[in-house]
Amino acid sequence: MKRFDYDVVVVGGGPAGLVTSMYISEKGFSVAVLERDKEIGVPVLCGEGISKKVDDLGIIDRGRWIENEVVGARIFSPNGTTVKLSAEHAGGETGYIIDREIFDKELARLSAKKGTDIFLRCNAKQGIFENGKLVGVKADLGGEEVEFFAKVIVGADGVESRVGRWVGIDTRLKPKDIVSCFEYTLSGIECNREYSDFYVGKSLAPGGYIWIFPKSDDVANVGIGVLGSYSKPGLAKELLDRFIESKEELRKGKAIRVLTGAVPVAKPIESLRDNVILVGDAARHTDPLTGGGIMHALIGGRIAGETIAESLESNDVSILKKYEERWKEKLEKKLKRNYMMKEIASTFDDKTFDMLADSVKDINFDEFSTYGLIKALVTKHPSLLIKLKPLLGLR
Repeated sequence: MKRFDYDVVVVGGGPAGLVTSMYISEKGFSVAVLERDKEIGVPVLCGEGISKKVDDLGIIDRGRWIENEVVGARIFSPNGTTVKLSAEHAGGETGYIIDREIFDKELARLSAKKGTDIFLRCNAKQGIFENGKLVGVKADLGGEEVEFFAKVIVGADGVESRVGRWVGIDTRLKPKDIVSCFEYTLSGIECNREYSDFYVGKSLAPGGYIWIFPKSDDVANVGIGVLGSYSKPGLAKELLDRFIESKEELRKGKAIRVLTGAVPVAKPIESLRDNVILVGDAARHTDPLTGGGIMHALIGGRIAGETIAESLESNDVSILKKYEERWKEKLEKKLKRNYMMKEIASTFDDKTFDMLADSVKDINFDEFSTYGLIKALVTKHPSLLIKLKPLLGLR
């Protein structure tokens, strides 16, 4: 059986895995990325919205991956009440509408330029253990069984990570912590390319929302997420088709792409076990309220890559413990707060959404934070205090 030896093996060639590998490779260490698909970025499993704050990360330069730039988001309650938010305060899932395939390929190019070896059609099958420690990965590489050995193994393998399960981390998701998604890219429609639109309501998308992300004046990603505890086979497509048929500006559109998938909307889990690190969706770094994960994948991937490189430079595996400390400093507060908000919002009926939207529709969200929004809701509706006070730091 063919053997490969690297300093680090990364299972998964999405943004989290590619950024992790990039920051390790630039320090001169050998990295292998194992991607089960035959092409980076394909198939696309994403609504393709991302915050403009991606520019501040210094990871990827502006380029062809940006298809449209929006000024903000509009949230529509079931009765049509509209709440407008600036791009800066729209939850991080708007700002740029991107071509995810080009975006991922550019990350792969940057990582490969630093020295990363990317293995396509490489399906990680099982872990290789020595004295109870994960030291490698058995994989199917284009039909050939091979083995990869490394000092550090990174699980960037998405929802319900297999790498995590290999080392005893429970990566299973409960129905209430996963969203079933269905999305069309529709051409020949009428859309306002200045706004990303979100439609909420239990009758529209139970426990989730419908989105319209404009790629141009007549092309948009139109999708839906339905919380697993409310879902059943085919429901997401059924509800999305019904919504599209109800909108004159959408029903004449032609689908040029159809996507399906599942998104974790859970609390973060243990992301470090000895010499194994989980990043991105595998570590549940997806925003539990919005389901958006690209920005957190980039941030977490960079932290993981820098920490692993530091550990290798010092030949000290204990330094990997800093990974959890560092990602928690950047992301944990927001993830926990938004998980609580997701749990609360998933219980709202249509009348509650209408009431809440009406109470905040005239607020200037250009200067408004999520924390301020919660305070405003409590002020307008004292009955919500019991539910929302944990988000305000009250006991």
